Amino acid sequence: MKATALAALAIIPALATPALAGPYVSGKATAKGSNEDYKKLETELKVGYEGKVGALKPYIEAGPGWEIKDGETEATLSKIIEAGSKIKLTDNLGAKVKAEYVFDDNNDYDWKYEASVSYSF
Repeated sequence: MKATALAALAIIPALATPALAGPYVSGKATAKGSNEDYKKLETELKVGYEGKVGALKPYIEAGPGWEIKDGETEATLSKIIEAGSKIKLTDNLGAKVKAEYVFDDNNDYDWKYEASVSYSF
């Protein structure tokens, strides 16, 4: 089911004729810890493509990620793929859905699905 959902999201840009579309590059760095203890640093560098189809803004991104834990000297490399869409429900109400898969060297993977809603005043 997870693979089906990801494939369905990924194919949207290919089937549609977007009014506004284009490639982009994004990067992210996240430091994590608990209380006063530093745990790890995660960084990502992804290439993506987004479009616009009616009220949807579907996108797909892929690229490498690195994780370096406290006390370690080498980073762990992973491969990341993410697909999703922003959705304009009304002039003030929007939503976002996404699926993300992170693969390690053994092709084991972590997955994450997110859905969010926002209201602008």
